[in-house]
Amino acid sequence: MKYSLHVVSTEKDPIEKIAYVNSLIHPYVDFLHIRKKQWSVSEIEQLIKELVNSKIPRNKMIVNNQPDLAKRFGLGGVHFPELVSFRNYPSMNLLKGSSVHSEEMAIVKEQEGADYLFFGHIYETTSKPGLAPRGLHPLHSVTQTVSIPVIAIGGITPERVHECLEHGASGVAVMSTVYQADDPVAVVKAYRSALLRKEECLHESRYKRDR
Repeated sequence: MKYSLHVVSTEKDPIEKIAYVNSLIHPYVDFLHIRKKQWSVSEIEQLIKELVNSKIPRNKMIVNNQPDLAKRFGLGGVHFPELVSFRNYPSMNLLKGSSVHSEEMAIVKEQEGADYLFFGHIYETTSKPGLAPRGLHPLHSVTQTVSIPVIAIGGITPERVHECLEHGASGVAVMSTVYQADDPVAVVKAYRSALLRKEECLHESRYKRDR
């Protein structure tokens, strides 16, 4: 099994910083999410163009809540908020993801045709001040409820990756720990190493079982 690393752009960082950091880290991540709730469509379009100009593979880019931009620029996919139904976009030939916050909504999104889910926030995080984290046990419940990949998000450090995967996550999504880092490449490599260690453990256990 290959675990995936998603890096999600922060709300506060400007286009130039996101484009620069993404140009450095993209070889080590699976997907780069363009998530700017307060930005206009033209601003998001400008960021996409900056990322394309930085030679970042388009299939690694996932844009939030803008399927038209995803299709126009040939991006890898589109990610929707929980309350947006995929049934409103039946003809999308894109990777489709959704954020969910409960088992019930996870089931709904799988039935609507989601390819993966974000579930969180798992730990306390500065991006959700004052909101209690959902924790690992609800994460495990969601992963056991649906058959599509569930990506853990919210307060995840490299040291916490292992327990998220142990509770059924198919990968992790991170934001500020990358964009606020003095050395974002070192940080994403640490996440990637944590994911690879789990993959190697699974490979070894299968090898021993099959002998």
